[in-house]
Amino acid sequence: MVKKLTKYSYLEPFLHTRNSLHLAEISKKIGEPHPTTRVYLNEFEKQGVLKKEVKGKLSLYRINYSNEFLLNYLKIVEDDKLLRKISEDLILKEVCSYLIENSHNQKILIFGSSINNSKQANDIDILVVGKINLKRNKLQNIINKKIHIINVSSFREIKSNLKEEIFKKHLLVKGTEEILKWLV
Repeated sequence: MVKKLTKYSYLEPFLHTRNSLHLAEISKKIGEPHPTTRVYLNEFEKQGVLKKEVKGKLSLYRINYSNEFLLNYLKIVEDDKLLRKISEDLILKEVCSYLIENSHNQKILIFGSSINNSKQANDIDILVVGKINLKRNKLQNIINKKIHIINVSSFREIKSNLKEEIFKKHLLVKGTEEILKWLV
């Protein structure tokens, strides 16, 4: 299977860390050679999305949180990641389709181990911000997996340890911009 990457895919490793990342680490995470990765990272540095620090022979990159357009870039990266994941993983596609069809003004994300491999995950963890009435059993029957839904009325109700877990492994389904404002 051919891996379909956009230039925004090169920013994806930064969605899950606040630390600087080494060029080799980024290259490994996205499965692309160093020279190709370097070209895109340097382009994002010129646009002010990334900051680059050179320590000897090491090139370290990190998100530039003071960039006024950062949220716009991250939204594109998150949308790109969602589209790629649902094209690769039919279970996640079914879950996302169901969530979108059965919600209105909520912010919704999937988090945890199911992001990497929904077939091997024991359950699928979903966070819904806003009032929602999902038929959990119907969704569980469709995908043949246990569903765990955390439903809160606002982001303020989410404890910091859960927020950190979500930050590390997430897939934004609905309300991407609002969720990013909360995460970043």
